[in-house]
Amino acid sequence: MTQKQKGYVGLGAMLVLAAGTVFGSEPLYKAIDAMSAEKVDYTPGTYTGSAQGFGGEVVAVVTVGKGGIEAVELTGAGETPALGGAALEQLAPAFTEANSSKVDAVSGSTISSNAAMEAVQQALDQASGKIGIIERTETETEAQTEAAGGAGDAAGISAGAGSYTAGTYEGSSQGFGGEVKAVVVIGDTGAIESVELTGDGETPALGGEALKTLAPAFKAAGSAEVDGVSGCTVTSTAAMEAVQAALDQAAGGAGDAAEAAAGAGSYTAGTYEGSSQGFGGEVKAVVVIGDTGAIESVELTGDGETPALGGEALKTLAPAFEAAGSAEVDGVSGCTVTSTAAMEAVQAALDQAQ
Repeated sequence: MTQKQKGYVGLGAMLVLAAGTVFGSEPLYKAIDAMSAEKVDYTPGTYTGSAQGFGGEVVAVVTVGKGGIEAVELTGAGETPALGGAALEQLAPAFTEANSSKVDAVSGSTISSNAAMEAVQQALDQASGKIGIIERTETETEAQTEAAGGAGDAAGISAGAGSYTAGTYEGSSQGFGGEVKAVVVIGDTGAIESVELTGDGETPALGGEALKTLAPAFKAAGSAEVDGVSGCTVTSTAAMEAVQAALDQAAGGAGDAAEAAAGAGSYTAGTYEGSSQGFGGEVKAVVVIGDTGAIESVELTGDGETPALGGEALKTLAPAFEAAGSAEVDGVSGCTVTSTAAMEAVQAALDQAQ
């Protein structure tokens, strides 16, 4: 083979490697992230964790071996079959494949997805000895299976359907581009009769459409707890808070939503730090509060995040937090775990600033 021919062969090999790097970068990055994740020693066995889902308790039965997760079984009798129920079926093998409780939420089923992650993590915490073994009685298990419409506690966020005073109530909250308002009509039966949502500052094709989708969802759920619209987290959260503020009035609560979240300009000046577990490690937030009491700057770091995915997401999110003046911003598509970790880290910093 001539020197020239050898050169052509070498060039071809380089092109093949380059193509493999480009087209296989995402799984490669995920593999690197998985290898770099913190090593945890588990005691083999089967552990059960639970968390509050959309319509009741979500339970995870996790079988753990020395190397980590071997199998996950998820149940949530109170979840909507076509939404949360379908999400649990999709998530169970995802946890096993990721060998972690951190996976991307299923679009349109955020509440059910987050509950599944919390339940799996609770089981893993038992397997690692971080918390004690949680024993579930047969009665508890049967109740979870049979009670499809369980009230749940949801941290006392909303009163049950039928417990409100008839009338028309209004609530509001800060959305992505301005104020989101909710007009909630409670009928003579004490249940939600209608919900009207408006948000002139929301992007028509995104937040505006989300409000149209959410209004009937609140009525159907009979509460302010519904799954947010994918890609419109801030608008969805604002709608929930606005409806909850109206329901608080109908139930005799404060109803101004001011206690639910601190408003911009209400923090103590200084520099604060927060952190949360991301996709490949810890995500840290350094938040500077100015003399006006508002967020002046946000710096996000996550050395364990995939550079082309989570790393880029952090660069996008930092100025978004500054603009929103809070930890509530829309997550970056395709980087749910990293986005959620960033929001939690910023919120942890803001909690110190209050």
